[in-house]
Amino acid sequence: MSGIGAPSLLNTIGVNVCHALEGVGENLQDHWAPRLSARVKGIETLNERATGIRFAAEVVKYFLGAQSILNLSASLVYGFWHSEPAVKSNDLQFIFTPASFKDGQHGLFDSHPGYTIAAWRHRPESRGYVRANSANVLEAPRINPNYLSEESDRRATLNAVKLARSLMQTQAMGPFHAGEVYPGDDVQNDDELMDAARRWGSTTYHLMGTCRMGPKSDRSAVVDDELRVRGIDGLRVVDASIMPKMISANLNAATMMIAEKGADLILGRSAPEPIVI
Repeated sequence: MSGIGAPSLLNTIGVNVCHALEGVGENLQDHWAPRLSARVKGIETLNERATGIRFAAEVVKYFLGAQSILNLSASLVYGFWHSEPAVKSNDLQFIFTPASFKDGQHGLFDSHPGYTIAAWRHRPESRGYVRANSANVLEAPRINPNYLSEESDRRATLNAVKLARSLMQTQAMGPFHAGEVYPGDDVQNDDELMDAARRWGSTTYHLMGTCRMGPKSDRSAVVDDELRVRGIDGLRVVDASIMPKMISANLNAATMMIAEKGADLILGRSAPEPIVI
């Protein structure tokens, strides 16, 4: 809406073109995480602690500085593995939570005790976009991440689902596992598992890439290696949108480092000398 972007889109929504930059809003990426869930037996989960008087007790403990479920992250165990034995590149990440969620919705506890495992591809190839719908700043944009649009993402995601299911069926989980809830034991072949991955998946809130950094020869790059918007003086972008490709992790640490580097660039600070050991 500032007039910096793809002329074809700006003309369509009635915004004057100030500077043509085709890549603005394109290259949207995110991690798509299918989530599998099971019932448990013989052990307590977060589900029981998050209802009624027991939840009130957790709130009291939190404000008293004691250990409480309110102190916990939504995901308590993280792991890394590979989608194919021949690749062994830790291209998958999985998380475990001792809680079950309604309809696979991460964060909304179900009524029965359980646990949830999610797994996803670290570096997806699928690309989407964010585009303005009109010149009205109060109108929501069109956001299309294009999850699983690439065959390589579908193949890796299918293997991620199989990995999550295999973890649920390990000997160590045997004493506590009381049956898979979703996608369910009746879902077995690859087509069924892929359909479940689409239906039971969700964002991991790792959205990035829509003002991507690139060399001068790359016409779709929005910012240069000093985070300056190409062709516009005095304007930088300093956030996760400048990442050209998804990193093999959550985005928080990398975004903080981008912010530190961006601050140095804006203040004109030179890079520290490398430490030679």
